[in-house]
Amino acid sequence: MNARRWKIGDLAAATGVTVRTLRHFDQIGLLCPAERSAAGHRVYTGDDVRRLYRILALRELRLPLAEIARSLDGADLRETIARHLEQVEGRLAGQRALRRRLLGLAEALSSAQEPSIDQLIDTMEAMMQAEHFTPEQLARFGERHRELGQDGFAQRLQELTGLAAEAEAHAGRGTDPADPAVQDLARRWTAAVAGLAGGDRSVMSAIYGRIDARGPEAATKGILSAAAWDYLRRAFAVGFPQ
Repeated sequence: MNARRWKIGDLAAATGVTVRTLRHFDQIGLLCPAERSAAGHRVYTGDDVRRLYRILALRELRLPLAEIARSLDGADLRETIARHLEQVEGRLAGQRALRRRLLGLAEALSSAQEPSIDQLIDTMEAMMQAEHFTPEQLARFGERHRELGQDGFAQRLQELTGLAAEAEAHAGRGTDPADPAVQDLARRWTAAVAGLAGGDRSVMSAIYGRIDARGPEAATKGILSAAAWDYLRRAFAVGFPQ
């Protein structure tokens, strides 16, 4: 058992996590330090550090805090590392595909030739894959699109549009994210995204990663505003103990 102890500032400096984030994790019950100093300051143990790694690894998978809390209850460190490694391997595969496309473009230019339109399109597609989706995730997402059909897919998007409008309306009214109506909205949103992704959690993770990276309006082509997304994320965080 590691007997070392960390104050909140020391742990923040060692892990790259802000003090504000650690305090937030404590406030919502996600990472409560095992000990307190005589002055009442937070003191973290080795077990707390292990839990923090699990939290950060699962957050890297773009899971909402509510899902992270549920996953922590039944996951051991080996399972968390395996999932984290799978995500990293997927990103590396995407980067390798992008490298091949870029080498092709460079070769064409070195031969004093203009890259073909097909080469440019393939490279742009590889850029998007490397940034957000692995080839396997894109394949599963495409398969789900075919399963739903054009009408079914459009219906899912329409459902998300309505839910996003509800979130924006609640945000405008200043409704508490813990309000039962908002928590129900958050559950319906999660179910709708799961339906779009065919229940594949890695695809859902990639969708949320794209929203975070590109911004909600650009990533969803105007379905989700920045205000609505920020509000939904607050609702996810509040709802994690349920």
